[in-house]
Amino acid sequence: MQPTLVEGERLFINKLSLMFVNPKHGDVVILHDPSTGPSRKDFLVKRVIGIPGDIIEVKDHQLYVNGKIVNEPYIDTEIEDPDFAALTVESGNYFVMGDNRHASASKDSRYFGSIPQDMIVGRADYIWWPLSKLKGL
Repeated sequence: MQPTLVEGERLFINKLSLMFVNPKHGDVVILHDPSTGPSRKDFLVKRVIGIPGDIIEVKDHQLYVNGKIVNEPYIDTEIEDPDFAALTVESGNYFVMGDNRHASASKDSRYFGSIPQDMIVGRADYIWWPLSKLKGL
């Protein structure tokens, strides 16, 4: 999730909020790694890019949601991985991407597809450690 997060930072994970509201565009979420199999012990930190019904595509190394280019102030480079054709996020699923858009740097929905909501553990609300990095996400 660099440059937003770096290794060693500790996050406050809000697990209760998702009982009352669905994830929304831009939320930073913690999810079970879909590529680890049924044990689901490994976790990933990703940003919600698409919600159910959204059309997601990358063309000319730019992210589009519902035909509009997305302003992503949290990234430090254009998307270096290959473009992909428009796809629609299925009902009950979410399309997530890491903020690190360097080539092959992020294992996300471009790799494993959209994820069902029950794979999302919680929303990362802020960095609490180190204290010098204390801020909301």
